[in-house]
Amino acid sequence: MTDAAHLLNSFYHAVAQNNPAAAATSVQQLITRFSQLADSWLAASMLAENNAQPGKALQAIERALAISPDSASLQLRHLHCLQRCGHTAAALALADSLCQAPLQQVDFLSELALQCSQLQRFEQAASLYQQALALQPDNAGLYYNYATMLRFCGQLDQAERMLDQAIALQPRDTDAWHLRSNLRKQRFDSHHCDGLTALLQHDDLSPKQRVQLHYALAKELEDLQQYPQSFAQLQAGASLRRQHINYNLHDDLAVMQLIQQQFNAEFFRQARPAGYDNTEAVFIVSMPRAGSTLAERMLGCDAKVQLAGELNNFARVLSRMAQQSARGKLDKAALVQQSSQLDFAALGQAYIDSTRPLTGAYSHFVDKLPLNFLYVGLIHLALPQAKIIHVQRNPIDHCYAIYKHLFADAYPFSYQLDELAQYYQAYQALMAHWQQVLPGVIHTVQYEDLISQPELQSKALFKHCGLSWTERCLQFHQHNRQASTTGSASQIRQPLYNSSVARWRCYQTELATLIRAFPDAV
Repeated sequence: MTDAAHLLNSFYHAVAQNNPAAAATSVQQLITRFSQLADSWLAASMLAENNAQPGKALQAIERALAISPDSASLQLRHLHCLQRCGHTAAALALADSLCQAPLQQVDFLSELALQCSQLQRFEQAASLYQQALALQPDNAGLYYNYATMLRFCGQLDQAERMLDQAIALQPRDTDAWHLRSNLRKQRFDSHHCDGLTALLQHDDLSPKQRVQLHYALAKELEDLQQYPQSFAQLQAGASLRRQHINYNLHDDLAVMQLIQQQFNAEFFRQARPAGYDNTEAVFIVSMPRAGSTLAERMLGCDAKVQLAGELNNFARVLSRMAQQSARGKLDKAALVQQSSQLDFAALGQAYIDSTRPLTGAYSHFVDKLPLNFLYVGLIHLALPQAKIIHVQRNPIDHCYAIYKHLFADAYPFSYQLDELAQYYQAYQALMAHWQQVLPGVIHTVQYEDLISQPELQSKALFKHCGLSWTERCLQFHQHNRQASTTGSASQIRQPLYNSSVARWRCYQTELATLIRAFPDAV
């Protein structure tokens, strides 16, 4: 083994063992002694990323590409680094170029599909997974990934067929079981309850697998109107999920209190320079599962409106600018304090710039990240012409909708009813605060009213956004084919339905904690 190969092995071993000091030593020797090797700079790029230095990671991979410009693996790594640095235009151009490459290898196609999906090129990603499956038709993971892209694009029947294939190849693929259960409303003559129940009998399931199966079975049993059995499965899954989350609810509650104290009425009365002059952004804020996707899809029927999805850009830009201003990392409380002292026009411009080039081709775009409710005051200061819409619904229905949804990594407060109720009450208090200190800024949409009076409510929504209403928005499921990655990606392909209204009444005993917390909602 050559010295270079030995150092590379040492580096990868150190990374696997989570030994950053040893990894750094190996990289230093590699770039000192073997700077002519592309693999040396690849290792340097990986080390920089592990150390939360995306700029250095990009510089290193570009050094590697200068040595080996035709390497497919390095080009994919370059694409990844461009995304991490927020160089979206360059990343999109590179992704388009790589999609035209003649290389037909499953690993390359699969990784490129993943990168395209992160760039919201879901149809492109689906096509790449389809190409990969043609080369490797017995790969269950490819069927699952392909189905995920098809779901985002609204091709639900085809997605279900792909998940059937994935499960046939890998019967214990609980990701596939869970996704399949959520693609459609199950019927008495077509469901998977028996298979899910049988799979749950296995003793060697991981906690994650067991959680997914409990949630999938709960969903299917609810579809079949077996409500007590459904809730028992849901409670088992949520309880197990909560056991494996390290989360302190009171930290979040304290932050919301601090936001209200920092951004009080006196703060907004103080004279300050105007924010960034831009009229593009429409923010839809809420808690998750509020029905905000319905409002978003109605707006998306206007040809001048782009649906940008749930962007975390505002929080990311805010955090970066606050930490740069403070010259160091900040905890949540310090971030609230520091954010009140920012250049708000610069914050607004940085946010808009961060959305390019995914936005900019339309006169308006919709950002519907729910947790932007934390930043309503800052959004208004940074982008005073942005439209802010708050979607709310019956608190008991809403909390139940949150509780029964298995989130990937977000919303750790959602797996225990008492914690969920407390977080929801804090959210209500913060939104009431924003309404008080920013009168006339926020347009509130009540989900139940939007369902029962869609024309009246959607006209008011369009008026607030300065858009011209047409009847097209009432047939949003027909006229709006933009992709959706939210938990409502399946439901938005359907016409308006009211089956989610007052759903909590099927569980009055089980949801006693929520009923006590929100007596006015009964």
